[in-house]
Amino acid sequence: MSRRRHHREFFRRAAAARKKEQEKQKAGEQVFFEVPFAEAQRDNWNNVVIFGKMPYSHVMTTIRKIGFFVILAALFLPPFYAEAFPEGFSFSVSPLIGGLYGHSEEIVYKYSDQDAYESELLWDLKPLVYAGVAADFGPANPFQKHGFISEISLKIGLPLKTGIMEDRDWIGSDYLTNYSRHDTYMKHAILSDVSAGYSWRLTSYLALKARAEFSYMRFSWSGENGYAQYASSGSWNSDLPVINLTGKVIEYTQNWFIFSPGFSIMWNPGSIITLEGYFSYSPLIYCASIDKHFLANKTFYDYLYYGHFFNGGGQVIYTLRPNIDLAFSFSYKRIIGSRGDNVTVTEYGGVSVSDDYNGIAGGGYSAIDIGIFLKLNLF
Repeated sequence: MSRRRHHREFFRRAAAARKKEQEKQKAGEQVFFEVPFAEAQRDNWNNVVIFGKMPYSHVMTTIRKIGFFVILAALFLPPFYAEAFPEGFSFSVSPLIGGLYGHSEEIVYKYSDQDAYESELLWDLKPLVYAGVAADFGPANPFQKHGFISEISLKIGLPLKTGIMEDRDWIGSDYLTNYSRHDTYMKHAILSDVSAGYSWRLTSYLALKARAEFSYMRFSWSGENGYAQYASSGSWNSDLPVINLTGKVIEYTQNWFIFSPGFSIMWNPGSIITLEGYFSYSPLIYCASIDKHFLANKTFYDYLYYGHFFNGGGQVIYTLRPNIDLAFSFSYKRIIGSRGDNVTVTEYGGVSVSDDYNGIAGGGYSAIDIGIFLKLNLF
């Protein structure tokens, strides 16, 4: 039985099951469940074991620590690099604001070797407003000098409503059977990019950059209120009875880790305007996500690998003063084809049961990013 069939069954039977257990306890009967722990054994919600021996919570803590030190190194080491490079290099810091418009995808496939969906959840970013800071090191004038370049950016999403979440199921058939919709609120969001590469002067008005980039994106939503419609037989339609829901129904956290090579071209058509366009692609993708269904007492852990990551965009830079630039940026990021495994944990009256499903988990991402930043050249 797939994880969405589990969800549907427990959603409908949750109240009845709890009542039955309470009646047994009142009658003096012992309520006992066998717990067939698989490879992903659990002691509590945060101790799902992955990567062989390491709990999920330890993995995420380690990743955060590594990311913190990478950010510190990228921010504070470039000024020291400048001592080893000839004159003509600069280090700048850029406060920024902007927004994302798009969605993230949570997918359940019917079979591990096929692409047919059993469930699809779309989590809105419409929009996600963010604020942050960026820093970069490289040639002060890339149209006159070539050399090493490095960049880093950190964006923090504001905890606001970001739209809706839509959940569609194709249970036991090729046509839609279930549909639910909830308001989505961003609990927290982090987007960080760290890159390093080289810039070449082509002409007095053209420059080429090549870089390797590591990207981290974390989104954590809360789905609240809304309604659900389930077809007991046949396909879903809008005339089915509506089950109104109140309060927190679902929470979803998605962590993307991406390593990608890319390139960009800069063009300087005039003394105060510079245009830049860039593109990157990579199959090197990893995603760890947690989906908590409160009504069904279930938590789904998905671990996705590889896929296709596309990132393209550009920016327009206006030179306001010799050491101050104002820039407008636009980009589009898309992740498709990322698949992996699922661990489903069900809570039975305080006892947890873990089930593994290989190859049925999937995920995706699609969003436009529009931002504005003020670039301050410190040296």
